[in-house]
Amino acid sequence: MARIDIQRRFDWDLFVTRYWNRRPVLYQATGASPFEDADAFDAALGASRGAMAPPTAIEARTDVQFTIDKGQPVQPGPWLPRDTDGSLDGYDARLAATLGSRRYALIISLLHSHGFGLWSRERAFFSELWRRVGIPLSGGITTLFHGNYEHSPVGVHLDRFTTFLFCLRGRKRMRFWAKRPWSMPVTTLVDYAPYLEKSFTAEVGPGDILYWPASYHHVGESAGEGVATSVNVGIPITGHQTRDDVEDLLNAGHGHAPRARDAARSPPLVRGILDGEGILSRELPVALRLAANTLREITHDTRTQANIRTLWLNRLSSGGFEPSPPPARRRVLKDTDVLHGNKAFPILVEKTGAGWCCSANGKALHVSGPRQPVNKLVATLNTAREVPVSELLHPFPSRGALPHRVLESLPATRAGMRRMLENLLTFRAIHVIGSSRGK
Repeated sequence: MARIDIQRRFDWDLFVTRYWNRRPVLYQATGASPFEDADAFDAALGASRGAMAPPTAIEARTDVQFTIDKGQPVQPGPWLPRDTDGSLDGYDARLAATLGSRRYALIISLLHSHGFGLWSRERAFFSELWRRVGIPLSGGITTLFHGNYEHSPVGVHLDRFTTFLFCLRGRKRMRFWAKRPWSMPVTTLVDYAPYLEKSFTAEVGPGDILYWPASYHHVGESAGEGVATSVNVGIPITGHQTRDDVEDLLNAGHGHAPRARDAARSPPLVRGILDGEGILSRELPVALRLAANTLREITHDTRTQANIRTLWLNRLSSGGFEPSPPPARRRVLKDTDVLHGNKAFPILVEKTGAGWCCSANGKALHVSGPRQPVNKLVATLNTAREVPVSELLHPFPSRGALPHRVLESLPATRAGMRRMLENLLTFRAIHVIGSSRGK
């Protein structure tokens, strides 16, 4: 029977040489994990707010799944994290008082898009991997698994991504099969007891890091009576395949081709793909219609290259984890405010058409005007030295105020560059550290 390698020291060079896309490995108590309980709770709160918003609201998200035993409540709101819980411990205590002995699972996909603290630590950690293997052409995914569930609700399955599991709290067992243990034409299996003999396991505790390649079938299990929390990070090892989108569309999240009786349970964007007889509709489903419209817009001759460059700069500045968390609240910058940037993760600038694209922390803004002063402003911020706003804006002409309407491209004037700095501040790419008044 296969056994998993155990390492006591985390070393990226050894990992890439020996384990990357080859075989699983467990790193025990190395102190290398980037994730903290408080950041995970903060991100879970952000995801829960979107999940509880009305379906038509702009902030509505479908990243959250909650199960009780083997069922899903129609309205998950009462079971999701709240500000009043204060922490994961407070959240667990509230659920324990309500659910008693019933088991539950909170699963949040795209966790990195809901909390800046978690996202920034994750980006810094994986930047060392990208130095060695290159940044993925399509973004990584981050998923929170929290609860006292018996095993992963989906059962034994195979991911499209090579995966890192970071254990935060409690204990969890991952069970692996080097090859698919069943022969039935299904992609997942909840009742896998007949195949236990062909599996091997790894038990993880707080601070441990577990890695496995995409070729291994696996399932997460409870390794005790308490609540366990882990953050899983999936890294694509090949470019995103169009067939994956088509498969998702047709499967509609059920693990098989859709049938007429599944129509009511299908996600809104793909609902109506089949008629009452189970025949494919002549009209494109909403998901494909929206995709086709977007493709027409971004492939217009005058915009294609600019859009491609912007998307790639955002991929680079986000560290491969998109979408990045939403911007912070805007504040007006005064001339006396002192700013500094982030030398480790600089603002990226590249020419796009007649102007310039600046990308920071996965978000872009566009500037029109001469190259030299714009590049100098960004280069100064990227040194991370402390500099007043007045010094940064001095090279730019004062003529021309910004109109009230939001501009697609900011002019290289003092007003335009002040707005650019304010945007970068909302992106959390720069920080205000004080005032130059009195110096």
